[in-house]
Amino acid sequence: MSESKDGAVVITGAAGGMGIAVANALSGTGELILTDLRETELDAVRESLHASGVTARTVACDVTRADDVARVAALVADVGGLRSLVHAAGVSPKMAEGRRVLEVDLVGTARVLDALLPHASVGSAAIWIGSIAGYADVDSALEPILDDPLAADFLDVVEAALTVPLDGAMGYVLAKRGVMRACERLSGAWAERGGRIVSIAPGLIDTEMGRLEMADDDLITVMIDVTPLKRPGCEPLPGCPEDIAALAAFLCSEDASFITGCDIRIDGGLVGNGRHLGLGG
Repeated sequence: MSESKDGAVVITGAAGGMGIAVANALSGTGELILTDLRETELDAVRESLHASGVTARTVACDVTRADDVARVAALVADVGGLRSLVHAAGVSPKMAEGRRVLEVDLVGTARVLDALLPHASVGSAAIWIGSIAGYADVDSALEPILDDPLAADFLDVVEAALTVPLDGAMGYVLAKRGVMRACERLSGAWAERGGRIVSIAPGLIDTEMGRLEMADDDLITVMIDVTPLKRPGCEPLPGCPEDIAALAAFLCSEDASFITGCDIRIDGGLVGNGRHLGLGG
């Protein structure tokens, strides 16, 4: 079978900084379907795209709700199947308590992938935006638990297995580790349909969410200092949403047709430099 540019290009979290950048980068590669919880902001993104000559459909979606995700999947089926998915929906440690972070960032990711896999075909790509938080140290006993995020008692089992409180920061680390593991684990299922899955681990990116996490956090200041490469114009944080969007667009393209089942760091060298400076991770 030959690869086609027909089908849906689904972007979750499309009202956020990374989602907007991805929508612009992927315009013209398929029929844009933009999803987010924030309907007013989502409509504004659609109108902005329309002003540039790009059409897009919008769907209000809470990725933790099965019925919301099912509506997105039905729309994908209506437009001929899945061309690309860039899953940017998520919350950060300062936005929610630990259970909610896990529910949105890992359970929600699994729910979206589960719903859209049946609509994948040759050339389909699923790109999940995770975080370098997934490279933090995690008790190896927890990792198998993270492999079953759609279990009915998943959140309770995770919390019972922890020896520390499940706060927002811990929930974020566990969610992003779970996303990285899921990418490896599910690569076979996507390959059976001719599709690919890749996770992206951004470092410190200058978005509204990134600035929220930066506020009154000395650790973020240290991480900025440790990031060797800083992009001009992205201050106060060293990376831009467009950096993430450019990588996502490449990974959705034919040029990346042999890349699957892995995580790609895009952090200006933060993780690698931090390890060599003895900062862990």
